[in-house]
Amino acid sequence: MNAVTQLDVLELEKTVARYHIGELIRYWPAANGIENSNYFLRTSCDDSEREYVLTIVDQPSNSGPAYVPLLDVCIDAGLPVARVIRNTNGDPYDELAGKPVLLAPRLAGRHAHNPTMKQIQALASFTARFHLATAKLDFPVPNYPRNSIWLSEQRDLTQGRLPYSSYRMLEDTVSRVNSLLARRDTGELPTGVIHGDLFRDNVLFNERGLNGVLDFHHAATGYLIYDLAVIANDWCTDANGVLDPERTVALMRAYHKIRPFTKQEIWFFPSFALYAAVAFWLSRLSVALSDDGNKRVNNPEEFERIVQQHSAHSFYLDDRLLNFQ
Repeated sequence: MNAVTQLDVLELEKTVARYHIGELIRYWPAANGIENSNYFLRTSCDDSEREYVLTIVDQPSNSGPAYVPLLDVCIDAGLPVARVIRNTNGDPYDELAGKPVLLAPRLAGRHAHNPTMKQIQALASFTARFHLATAKLDFPVPNYPRNSIWLSEQRDLTQGRLPYSSYRMLEDTVSRVNSLLARRDTGELPTGVIHGDLFRDNVLFNERGLNGVLDFHHAATGYLIYDLAVIANDWCTDANGVLDPERTVALMRAYHKIRPFTKQEIWFFPSFALYAAVAFWLSRLSVALSDDGNKRVNNPEEFERIVQQHSAHSFYLDDRLLNFQ
């Protein structure tokens, strides 16, 4: 992912030496990403070479102390997730450049820039399995931070810094989403651990199918339907931000086969699609409007278009398409 923290090779070699992964051959920055610095490492051990991902935690995970145990639960459930490697002291975190670091094997595969229907269905199946695997944890996972307070605070920071029409739409949308989150029946929707960031650049595919899911730093406790909304907005929209009905139904149907939706989740899906869209619009705006030139900026206009489409045309999902009994 996007390199924010620059590496000193001598310090890196000292860190690598605290793991049982052999001798460092080379390293290079990974592409994409925003919050943390990620580097690929290649090492040699017993006449074989292997690759790893070193994450310098520039920004703490949403899940805090639950981050590593959560990944361990996913691994134990057979999900395609990279387990955090412990150092020679048995600790999951080490240190580099005065910051905590995590090391994991590099998962093979490619990102789906133009996802097929089968790839969307595979991600839906993963998400359902992830929700089920993390349904009963013996440790707490903090609540999803992009709540009503966060939405309002981020909206206020954009005042006077956006075109008038954009700010008015943002103001109206945040008001609608805050009303959604304040409803009693919204509070009755199924909750659990969500990934929170299931974008195309966080999923890897090979010739056999889905081979890896990355970047659990946004994982938190939230509404399960929110994960589906995030996926739909990134995997099932066209260039104008319009949800494709066929792709969206395929996504929801594949998930429903493994972890059946409640009818209430289906009814609320369009509203959560708007919620997820405005949350990521605000997230991207906060980076784009900041003075931090070290961070890569994802285009906020992409989600502005999606918010505009959701606001003008609420997506109708007929629950009969999911084979409700």
